Amino acid sequence: MLRSSTLALAVSLALITAQPVAAQNRSIFVLAGYGSAGYEAAISSEFPNDFTVSVSPVILYTMGRDIVFETELEFGLSGTQTTTALEYAQIDYLGFENVQVIAGKFLVPFGVFGERLHPTWINKLPTAPVLFGHAHQGVAESGLLPIMSDAGVMMRWAQPLGSGIQLDFSGYVTQGPRLAAAEEGEHEGDEHDPTEPDDDHAPPVAFGVSFDDNNRDKMVGARLGLVKGPAFEVYLSGFRANYDEDGTLDYRGGAFSVEWRRGPLEFRGEAVTTRQEFVVDSEVESLKRAGYYAQVSRRMGSWEPVIRWGQLSDGTVAGEATIDGHYELAVGLNFWLEPTIPVKVAWEFHQDRDDRVYVQWAYGF
Repeated sequence: MLRSSTLALAVSLALITAQPVAAQNRSIFVLAGYGSAGYEAAISSEFPNDFTVSVSPVILYTMGRDIVFETELEFGLSGTQTTTALEYAQIDYLGFENVQVIAGKFLVPFGVFGERLHPTWINKLPTAPVLFGHAHQGVAESGLLPIMSDAGVMMRWAQPLGSGIQLDFSGYVTQGPRLAAAEEGEHEGDEHDPTEPDDDHAPPVAFGVSFDDNNRDKMVGARLGLVKGPAFEVYLSGFRANYDEDGTLDYRGGAFSVEWRRGPLEFRGEAVTTRQEFVVDSEVESLKRAGYYAQVSRRMGSWEPVIRWGQLSDGTVAGEATIDGHYELAVGLNFWLEPTIPVKVAWEFHQDRDDRVYVQWAYGF
């Protein structure tokens, strides 16, 4: 799979609506995207019930046969807070056989969910798996990693191996993470720097937001996979980077991803490990964390039940737990009004908070 699901949708629209244009080697402009309207309610009255709205337009512009520009903007409303973000903006060169060269800000191909499955009309449930926390200032909240997008260069390569099997490889060099900075006005008058470790806790690390590079090091990563048509995909991913200003403290991650489909039945699963170095009392320590999720869904006409189980293990330093792990179970039922328009209802059981109910109407266009 060389392209993201959103881009594949846009390319399909382009081919349907502009076949003569492509043949004449002229430019094609396509506007696509996705969005949702949702409602979140906790079983306890202590948590406010929230309506959420989001839209993410995707612009695709082809220049001749070999050059494509694509970008995605995000606009969201949760309660009284409106957010805007540049998800990605990249140039793709397609002139080499089986190879793509990409430059700009792109979705990092680490695992599968963040790059391909997070759009609301593609994600089978209204929430992300437990591995991926909501990004606040680039820091994942209650998860191992945010949905990562970063600025740099990337190369994708695909090689058919026969019998319908294809070898996929993606390699990239990006700006990389950095030590998260405190928000403006926060902790004023407090002598403690929130970016410094506290006892055995590693400092927060920010990924893929608009900041300058704080060292000469870059994040280097790759993903290797085997794909057999639409039936089976398996991937190994990894990255490493130094995130401190001196470029000496290491942050790295690894992931295993699998997807299996048989008719209307679909299984997805991912496992992720991370290791972050930090300094305590002039000694370098390492925080190790791991987690996984498994999801099963089955289409039955327009209906689709979904079950997802996820768990984060304890974060450990020198073999001792410093961050408590937790598990999460989500049970949902989707009704597909159109091939890209699901209405989802889900119940989420979480070990560390009250159960929550979600209703979401998602759409892709």
